[in-house]
Amino acid sequence: MLRGISPLLSPSLLETLYRMGHHDEIVFGDAHFPGESCNDNIIRADGLGINDLLDAILPLFV
Repeated sequence: MLRGISPLLSPSLLETLYRMGHHDEIVFGDAHFPGESCNDNIIRADGLGINDLLDAILPLFV
């Protein structure tokens, strides 16, 4: 069991964060961001705000 991980983070987002290297980038875009034209790896977080996602992700990197 993993403790201290927000339930807002999906398994696919956690996997992507785990696999990221030093020079990899992640983009948090709203519903109107043309993600499909930028990359094939799209992870949706419908109903969540970017601030909520960042609040859930940033403690993982401290």
